Amino acid sequence: MELSPEEYGAYWRASLLVSAGILVAYLGYRVTAPLLAYSQLGPTAFGIFLLVALVVAGTYLVVLGLARTIRTAVDAEMRG
Repeated sequence: MELSPEEYGAYWRASLLVSAGILVAYLGYRVTAPLLAYSQLGPTAFGIFLLVALVVAGTYLVVLGLARTIRTAVDAEMRG
């Protein structure tokens, strides 16, 4: 599969999106872990909300990166 410079750049941008999504989800877990350790309802509920929001954002970035990678690969194969 021959890639044009634009397609090569698209692969790198997509891989950065996947990496950023994994990093956001991981950091979301690390940041909210102290909040989830409290026994009180307020900090625990906020920690769960924050964890869910960051995991959803990270998952969105990963899926967006994978979709761009697949689209670039399909375009390169159809062209070649």
